[in-house]
Amino acid sequence: MKYGLLFLLVTWVVGCASAPPVQTLRFHEQVSGNLPLEHARPIVVPSTRQQLAINPLSTLTERDVLAAKLTPTTGGDAILLKFDAHGANVLAEVTTRLRGQSLVVFVNDRPIASLLIEHANATGQLLLTGDLTDEQTKALVDSLNKVTKRRPAAATTKPEH
Repeated sequence: MKYGLLFLLVTWVVGCASAPPVQTLRFHEQVSGNLPLEHARPIVVPSTRQQLAINPLSTLTERDVLAAKLTPTTGGDAILLKFDAHGANVLAEVTTRLRGQSLVVFVNDRPIASLLIEHANATGQLLLTGDLTDEQTKALVDSLNKVTKRRPAAATTKPEH
């Protein structure tokens, strides 16, 4: 029994060590810098040196992504994100409410992009470009698609009517 538990523990540790790490994707809303620190987190977006205050709680995460696809652009690879029903609704609401403000995108707790909201987005999709190399972009797409495959089927399919 003792060796069986040890074997299971070693198998679990080796299995976890060999799996690529899941990358986090977080979208944070811009807020007023006059708010208390528990409601506003000051950040600097590295690629633009833009200083913003953001809500410390994320609005969208990798769990809201239904699919991610590499999309070539003139500036390098971008990611076409397709959100699930919940994520699409949140994206539409946020892009309506935050017009003229920014939505800051983090990968693994590092700001990679600040998206200026110019119009409402009710498509459920978003083309993401940011401060990532093509290799990092591909790794993020792979990680996002692995997260979506681990969901229960009921969470990724529409109910039939």
